[in-house]
Amino acid sequence: MLDLKKLKILFLLLFVNRFFAQEILPIEIPLSGEASERNLEMSGLSWYRDNLILMPQYVNKSSPAFYFLTRTTLSNWLNGDRNQPLTPQRIDIAMPDYGDLIEGYQGFEAICFIDKDAYLIVESKSNDKMKSFIVKGKIDIKNKSLEIGKNLLKEIPLPFNMKNMGYESILKYKNNLMVLFEANGVNVNSNPKASFYTFSLKRKKSFSFPNIEYRITDVTEVDHQGRFWALNFFWPGEKKLLKPAPNTLLNSLSKGSTHKQFEHIERLVEFKIEGNNIIRTNNAPIYLELNKNSRNWEGLVRMNKNGFLLIVDEHPRTILAYINQPKN
Repeated sequence: MLDLKKLKILFLLLFVNRFFAQEILPIEIPLSGEASERNLEMSGLSWYRDNLILMPQYVNKSSPAFYFLTRTTLSNWLNGDRNQPLTPQRIDIAMPDYGDLIEGYQGFEAICFIDKDAYLIVESKSNDKMKSFIVKGKIDIKNKSLEIGKNLLKEIPLPFNMKNMGYESILKYKNNLMVLFEANGVNVNSNPKASFYTFSLKRKKSFSFPNIEYRITDVTEVDHQGRFWALNFFWPGEKKLLKPAPNTLLNSLSKGSTHKQFEHIERLVEFKIEGNNIIRTNNAPIYLELNKNSRNWEGLVRMNKNGFLLIVDEHPRTILAYINQPKN
């Protein structure tokens, strides 16, 4: 039988979990080699079969490449002693000179795969006007190569123009591509939408998307129930830009201990596609345990049914991490 002291501790833990937002400590997976270079600004993650593709925003112009780690390598590291860094392998890229094709080109922002086809979002800024484009390529993982076609490029109309805001999420849903705009807060985007495209990049319908404060920077794949998770991040330096409304996602919960200390927010939020609408699910957001310096999480995938992999760009440095999904 439990003694009185242990019963008190158990009751306290149950109380904390019931009324306070649980925070999860990210487990950093150290990287070595080319992929760890901060100036690449890692901007997206996606699975191609059992290979985790790490996509930089800015590839090396003289030797452009994406990078990958196998699922087995990642699993062995997570289940092992976790002492040694992992060295992602290169995927050499044949691509157009987007600096010439797109005025104000600012690199890659999102990626997903359908069979051997790769779909990527690129961003530009010219004369303070933001633009987003979908481009299409083909991967050959056996030969560690990716070819992006010059003519397979489609501009995505932005709902409005806002500094450094564009489309940063792309995923497959049934026989379509779905893209999500970055800023969907109630004070800046009163009627957010998710836009759909065919695999040949023809624009189709739009679904309603719920208002959510701060930025959405990447999403997981959609599961068999139509559910997916999104990276939801807030850097206080964008407060005047994003004009965030109160943090209603906490509902009856109080902030976790580190979110009480700092103004920045790092969390995952789950959504579900129902008919022609996208809604938030009843699952509580997953809050990450914060550091003093905010981490600009830019890439997100599911690792398995129990956890996620995330990646940070250059702020404060390249960070690949794993988090467990808390049990509700």
